[in-house]
Amino acid sequence: MSNLIQQIKIAQKAAGIDQHTHQLNVSYICDGRVNTCTGLTKLEQQQLLARYRAMNPNAGKTQLPAQLKMIYSLWGQLSRAGAVNIDSKQACDTFCEKHLQGKKLSQSAQQWPHIIEVLKQWLARHKAKQGA
Repeated sequence: MSNLIQQIKIAQKAAGIDQHTHQLNVSYICDGRVNTCTGLTKLEQQQLLARYRAMNPNAGKTQLPAQLKMIYSLWGQLSRAGAVNIDSKQACDTFCEKHLQGKKLSQSAQQWPHIIEVLKQWLARHKAKQGA
């Protein structure tokens, strides 16, 4: 299997395209000449790959790691509870940089569990203070 065909299969899966729809797409690209991507010319394979990449709703979007999502989620909870004034990624990053001696949050993955605990404890203290 050629590298281009492997890329097509990966893009097909990423875009959530089933096999039947894939065969229809292949047929469309080559005007009905074949219905498998191995029968396409190199140019047609490149066109199919571009088509599948364009169909991928998550193309170009990078997912944040789960711990980083948790940090931003906790920051949002602190904001809704009234413990912080600004609910923004930038405000959270600035707060975290102070706890990381000026290092960027995205470059300090080893410290994420510590930051999560700091935020959880802060949220718990604030809720306890509100309840008292």
